[in-house]
Amino acid sequence: MLKNKIKLYFSILLLCFFYTSINAHGPSRQKVSESIIINAPASDVWKIVSNFKEFTWNENIKDVSSDGDQVGSERVIKFKSGEIIKQKLEKIDDKKMMINWRIIETDNKVLPVNSYAAKIFIKPEGQKTSVLYKTGFYRGFMGNDPPPELNDENSKKLVNNFVSENLKGL
Repeated sequence: MLKNKIKLYFSILLLCFFYTSINAHGPSRQKVSESIIINAPASDVWKIVSNFKEFTWNENIKDVSSDGDQVGSERVIKFKSGEIIKQKLEKIDDKKMMINWRIIETDNKVLPVNSYAAKIFIKPEGQKTSVLYKTGFYRGFMGNDPPPELNDENSKKLVNNFVSENLKGL
């Protein structure tokens, strides 16, 4: 009888553990991917995109400062509305025409994200250029039950707007 009670007790304890684990779901990784075709040679587009010291192709950006254009360099992007984002150059490949950076600090009003990484791929398409802009990130609030301004939907909407504005500026 005692063995049955002990088995029942551990079964209930195990069930409670799995139930709370299932309900303790945190945020899932979000992705935004957008591409455009630009009526310009790939080398011209790559010259703009690969210049980590500049990011003036988004009309909402007021100023950019950077400590370099090599892997590990950081830049500070200041928006016209006053918000600031700090990014770090992770990888740049001139041969593949690919650049990758990560946000290391952000103002949640402009981009409510965590662990944001972006890649841009440039491909020649005859006399035109294909630009693929990919991002991956977590919402601005990493716990359960985020406030509306830091939830998945709002974070993804603002990242999507940011990516679209960047591509439009190219």
